Amino acid sequence: MPAGASSKNAGFACFGIPSELLSDLKRNSIEEIISLVEMRNKGLESLLKMCGKTNIDYFPYGSFELFTNKEKKLFKACEDKLHHLNQILHPLFKKKVYEINNESISKFGFKNVENIIKNKFEGQIDTGKMITRLLYLVRKLHVTILNGTDVQDFIDTSNSCEVILKNGFKFETKQLIVATNGFAKSLLPNLEIAPARAQVLITKPIKKLRITGTFHLEEGFYYFRNINSRILIGGGRNLDFKEETTTKLATTTLIQNKLSELLKETILPDTKFEIDYRWAGIMGVGSSKKPLIGRHSTHVAYGIRMGGMGVAIGSLIGKEISDLFD
Repeated sequence: MPAGASSKNAGFACFGIPSELLSDLKRNSIEEIISLVEMRNKGLESLLKMCGKTNIDYFPYGSFELFTNKEKKLFKACEDKLHHLNQILHPLFKKKVYEINNESISKFGFKNVENIIKNKFEGQIDTGKMITRLLYLVRKLHVTILNGTDVQDFIDTSNSCEVILKNGFKFETKQLIVATNGFAKSLLPNLEIAPARAQVLITKPIKKLRITGTFHLEEGFYYFRNINSRILIGGGRNLDFKEETTTKLATTTLIQNKLSELLKETILPDTKFEIDYRWAGIMGVGSSKKPLIGRHSTHVAYGIRMGGMGVAIGSLIGKEISDLFD
């Protein structure tokens, strides 16, 4: 089975919450923000068209940014700029993207949440079904897939590229593409990319679950969603950035306890729940949210640094990389 970032992904079909975009606007131009959102939105459209919405359980429930009673200042900043954000994104969506939706607080049963901003254009997918569908489409093209095969190094030659596997096996190829995102540093050490671990847990099924949609807390550092009758929640990298800058696929007590605490105190305050699974995935990040796409040499190219948006932009990046070899 594949075991990369996509198979660990939480399944958010999103392009940006208000607090994230406002933070980005402090460091980037309006044109750059529009370009970033457009790329994410087009990437999602490409993925849905390629895989088929029903095949990957795509549900356009919308997304919600939650602001707790400790984040009044942050909400006010977002509220003041909401019209501005909607104006910026209007050319892409032709409608208002963000709106205050405080009636959802009691509807979903949240506690310690004072304000909510909704985005009706976002949704969720089942990444397990996405992987299954993509494997099916690739195999239809008679492509051989070797999962669990670690590439240790590669050597450029004048006519091809020699790929060296961890088990000592070698083979030659005319074209090599590095698309291992957060793991790419071991093969391309000179590129500006770092691993960023994201930890996740999921509950056992909950009877009469009231929560439907994708949700973000604390400027996106925490995120949760329903999947069937369960709640999946992830994040917490901000609790220990240094420790979470790793490719080690493991969970930590610090972050897992925080995720459980958020479930108990904010998300499911009046509902009994049990944790079913815990896991971690590795993202690829850098000083810029723009992905890195280019040639390393005549025979080697790369498409990495998805910035936590691999589901949204992955299909577009794949097309851009393939075009480099046309």
